[in-house]
Amino acid sequence: MKRKMTALAVLAVTAASAGCGGGDDEEALPKAAFVKQGNKICADFNRDVGKVAEDAFAGLKSEKDLTADKAREFFDAALPKYDAAIEDLGDLGPPKGDEDTVQAIIDAGESDSEKIEDAKDDDKKVVALVLGDSVTPEFDKKAKAYGLKACGTGS
Repeated sequence: MKRKMTALAVLAVTAASAGCGGGDDEEALPKAAFVKQGNKICADFNRDVGKVAEDAFAGLKSEKDLTADKAREFFDAALPKYDAAIEDLGDLGPPKGDEDTVQAIIDAGESDSEKIEDAKDDDKKVVALVLGDSVTPEFDKKAKAYGLKACGTGS
């Protein structure tokens, strides 16, 4: 249970509601700088959401103790942080030539956020989401493939 809650705390980080943002080609970050800054955004998110998870799941002794209300409490506190991290990633602006790839990462983060929000309406789904391997599977996959190793579950 604790490992899954910790994995949750990593909600995979990261990011979410605004779009790709950024500036013109003259301001585009090199990929190494984008990855470094993106990993910092994700690491900060992981730390913050870890604290949220500790508070939300305090006192739970096993997975059987997790209620839908506890799961919702966690997501109500964690999801805005996730969305802000996604937005921050988008605001970095994509490296030149990687615009589509970075936009796909941001889009995956936004889509995963919407799925979490939708799951909150169903007791079984919201609990299953907390207990699953990844809360943000599409974002995790795309972010890690791009080099954002601090982003996503298992970071």
